Amino acid sequence: MIARGLKGSVEELPIEKAKTKGAITMFGEKYGDSVRVVEFGDVSVEFCGGTHVQNTGEIGSFYITKESAVVGLSAIAYVQDAMKKLSAVEAEVKNKDIIEGISKLKKQIKDLKTELKVAHENVATPLEELDINGVKVIVDIVENGDIKKLVDDMKNGHDKIATLLLQVKGDKVMLVSGIKNADAKAGDWIKTIAPIVGGGGGGRPDFAQAGGKDASKIKEAKIAALEYIKSVLN
Repeated sequence: MIARGLKGSVEELPIEKAKTKGAITMFGEKYGDSVRVVEFGDVSVEFCGGTHVQNTGEIGSFYITKESAVVGLSAIAYVQDAMKKLSAVEAEVKNKDIIEGISKLKKQIKDLKTELKVAHENVATPLEELDINGVKVIVDIVENGDIKKLVDDMKNGHDKIATLLLQVKGDKVMLVSGIKNADAKAGDWIKTIAPIVGGGGGGRPDFAQAGGKDASKIKEAKIAALEYIKSVLN
């Protein structure tokens, strides 16, 4: 109706004539002998005391918001604000297709919750530990969780420790090593073991990490890592 550009007409009519014309009254309203009738083409004839546009085209865009509406320039501002928010959402989900982006985020959250649950269960399982000349030695395969954090936590919790943790991520292998107050170097340890799983890496004497691409050799790498640290610390 707005787009049709219907011309409006306003006239004062005796109430009975207005009713005969088909003017719609508002329930509960009281009217005098003479009433103001507003008419827009064949779509609207009403009793009304308010102001009106001269043509429905003047209304422009029309958006119902809650129990009210915005029109004209306010409607344009309303849409501009909505488009800014839409662009902001696109940027946040990193996807022009917002629904697809949100679906991916929901899946990531679900996967992370599952990983976190398994990680908590895994942390509750004791890792293999040895004591070599007063140094706590931990070499093990960790199924889930953040092995960098595990290594940091172990270093903070022991006076003397040498640890190397391995983890399969998809078809890759992660290796993280930490040394504290022990006669060994994490970087050398990692450089020795990483090639077994088809990778390489290094780092500082107290912390090092690497990545490999042959997850099938992870158990072999664990055995080699343990043999290496035994030979260094003995």
